[in-house]
Amino acid sequence: MSDAHSHGSSHGPHQGGHASGNDDMNLGKIVIIGVVSLTIFAAGIVWSYRLMVGRQAEINAHGMARVPSEIGKPEIGIVDQVPFSIDHRLEIWKAESAKRLSTYGWIDRAKGVARIPIEKAMEQVVASPPDIPGEGVPPAGQMRVVPVAPPSAGVSDPGRSP
Repeated sequence: MSDAHSHGSSHGPHQGGHASGNDDMNLGKIVIIGVVSLTIFAAGIVWSYRLMVGRQAEINAHGMARVPSEIGKPEIGIVDQVPFSIDHRLEIWKAESAKRLSTYGWIDRAKGVARIPIEKAMEQVVASPPDIPGEGVPPAGQMRVVPVAPPSAGVSDPGRSP
């Protein structure tokens, strides 16, 4: 089952020593490849720097670009561009919502549907009798009395033994 040339932990007669044959590394080739790579990289840096300097010279020759006319408009296309420091729509919406929740008013006058302040509505809900008999909180000042029928003499409780 074991083979002398298997991929196990045994490396043959050269354990701990220098490897022979194809395992030798040619240090000269590695250094040459590294130097050539660094030279190509340096040439790329010089080339890109010269491109940048040339482009900057073109920009400086023509002057600064004008500010687009859309800058400063509250909306460009479908994108809202209002700076947060001057946009007060959220505060206005919150104030309007708070006013609607705290005042009386008509929702639909033709149908006779009105609104009342939310605090008043919550007080009325708590003070109203429960919709389902035996459920909910009874109105303040009233105690709920649940009548209990006395056990009949002839009927035995199935949970109790006689």
